[in-house]
Amino acid sequence: MDQEKLTELRKKKIRNAIKRRAFSDWMEIVTEVLELTVAVIVLIGFIINVIPFVRDMPSLLDNQNDYTFHVFLEHAFNLVIGIEFIRMLIRHTPGSALDVLLFSIARHMVLDGGNGLELLLGVASIAGIFAVRKWIYVRSFDGSPTCGGYQWIHPISESYDDDNRKEK
Repeated sequence: MDQEKLTELRKKKIRNAIKRRAFSDWMEIVTEVLELTVAVIVLIGFIINVIPFVRDMPSLLDNQNDYTFHVFLEHAFNLVIGIEFIRMLIRHTPGSALDVLLFSIARHMVLDGGNGLELLLGVASIAGIFAVRKWIYVRSFDGSPTCGGYQWIHPISESYDDDNRKEK
């Protein structure tokens, strides 16, 4: 009798573990869909913002106004940061997040300027990001070609990866 109860208890634990795993997998899919939805919304906003950017380019020919160039640079930086943000949402890599930080700090330094202390802190921040990328950053966090981006477009098999290693 005890053996039957023990077997039934094990089966119940296995069923519960399967249910938890299924719920966890479902939640992961839902959050990925939500992130991609946000990325698509940001992409639509990006496309909408490209139109005024291109429309304002001819005004750069008038060199009498530095403000026009400042607005143009501000718009360009915002678009680049938007691109990097979309990539960060899609890739989920530390490198993408570092790129967004790098461009945001550079934008602040170039456009807003600020006092000497703010510029010094900006330079130190950029140096810190480069130091992280050089010495602390672990490339394997970004994933290998077999598990990296665009896998859903062109799946890469492990045998293909092994063939490439043999050639090198």
